[in-house]
Amino acid sequence: MSARKKSAALLSGVFLLALLLLPACGDPGPGLSVVGGEPVLYGCGEDRVTARYYSLSDESLRFVKILFPDGREYTLPQAVSASGARYTDDMELLWWVKGDSAYVEMRDAQGEWKVLYQECRVIP
Repeated sequence: MSARKKSAALLSGVFLLALLLLPACGDPGPGLSVVGGEPVLYGCGEDRVTARYYSLSDESLRFVKILFPDGREYTLPQAVSASGARYTDDMELLWWVKGDSAYVEMRDAQGEWKVLYQECRVIP
């Protein structure tokens, strides 16, 4: 496994551990809570993808839960981006949002990023 993949795996593991432990911590601190989670439905051609955006109340962490039409669900931390909001685990899935549009990339068997959905639009 390359150093980049090890680093991404470690970051994803820490992120998921933090999500799992947050509710078990009892009082996470004065006023700290998870906010958001309202479903946003995107039309991606014939398919529908649901995104639920979350953050900690102090804005120290943002993440999205993506639900695909086939029932697969992914939880992705927000990553640095120059424009829009980029969420990725750097290993398997990338969700990029700008305004009311989004697109999805997924790694293929060779590890190359391939567009899964493009030109997804929010359905009001």
